[in-house]
Amino acid sequence: MLYFLISAICGIGGGIFSSQFFKEYSLGTIGNLVTGFLGGVATHTLIVLVMGGTAFSLAIVGGFIGGVIVRVAFSIIRQRMSPDS
Repeated sequence: MLYFLISAICGIGGGIFSSQFFKEYSLGTIGNLVTGFLGGVATHTLIVLVMGGTAFSLAIVGGFIGGVIVRVAFSIIRQRMSPDS
């Protein structure tokens, strides 16, 4: 459970961190937090299933990278779905 929380928190950090570089595609504060959280949780689940174990370094790095990836993916989807101006 500790590793799950670490991954979720680092995922939130990754979602917020990536919003600094993609300001024009920001999902808002809540959107960045939610997508970062989802990325951290999804990455934690994949690490546990694939690697068969957990560690602090895997939880931290995996959660952060997962948060960034999911946040950027949602931004790209949102950009593609918006009507052209």
